[in-house]
Amino acid sequence: MKKLLVVFLSAFTLNASAQYAGDTLSPMRVVEKYLSPDGFPEKLRHFCCEMYQEWGAEKTLGQQLNVKIKRDIHLLHQDTAKAVVTVWLHDSTTSMDVYFYLLHREVWTIYAARSLVMKDLMKRELNRLDSIPVEQRGKPYANISNHTWKFDYDNTSLWGKPDTLLAQYFYNHREEFSKLEKMRAKKIPLNAGDTLKMSLNVDKKMRKAMNKLLLRDILIDPHAPGCVLYHIGGVLDNSVGYIYQPDPAKVPPVSAGYFILIRPLGNGWYLYKTT
Repeated sequence: MKKLLVVFLSAFTLNASAQYAGDTLSPMRVVEKYLSPDGFPEKLRHFCCEMYQEWGAEKTLGQQLNVKIKRDIHLLHQDTAKAVVTVWLHDSTTSMDVYFYLLHREVWTIYAARSLVMKDLMKRELNRLDSIPVEQRGKPYANISNHTWKFDYDNTSLWGKPDTLLAQYFYNHREEFSKLEKMRAKKIPLNAGDTLKMSLNVDKKMRKAMNKLLLRDILIDPHAPGCVLYHIGGVLDNSVGYIYQPDPAKVPPVSAGYFILIRPLGNGWYLYKTT
């Protein structure tokens, strides 16, 4: 019986390969078909690794999503071996950014998908802040927190926003970010020997500028040597912020393992997310 099963699977694989031998779907097209409400009949060849469960799934993600949900799909990176495709799924009540990582294995194959997780904690924190009586949002709140109530509320709201709005936030404050980076470079030069993730020791003037930009921290990270991370927020290692590094060759690569998003914003600035 085992021998017959092996023969059957071998024949099935050969037939599938022959059927799709001319398949030349681009990375974007693979993701588009996966998210299409019409299904993805030739999906067998286009999933591997973490996405192996799609082989036997009755419906693709696109067939499971409400047809009213918009699917904004963009190619973030592609070379001869790897590609990253970003997707914003959204409607009046839903908003989620998903990042698909593909390998070229005769055809383009999705091997992993990532998204910023634990966003429910962000919603709970906003509800907690909303529940604080107005008369307790001034000095009483500041006395038990490192920030004002308004900072915490606006900051928490910001890190949970979709990539499109996070990019627009940077564009709206580009000049302030540039001034803060010039201050940082003058007062706190980077140490090439830094191998630990740590906060930079900012002064009161820098902290005031950071608060205005809704930044919780300025970090260095061994995953991004030579870069400065302007940290908005997040939960544990699921973080959101902006990276400054004027040399594109020194910008950390996108992967399914740490920096799940590195989106160019111009002039050495990038939007980043980690998980």
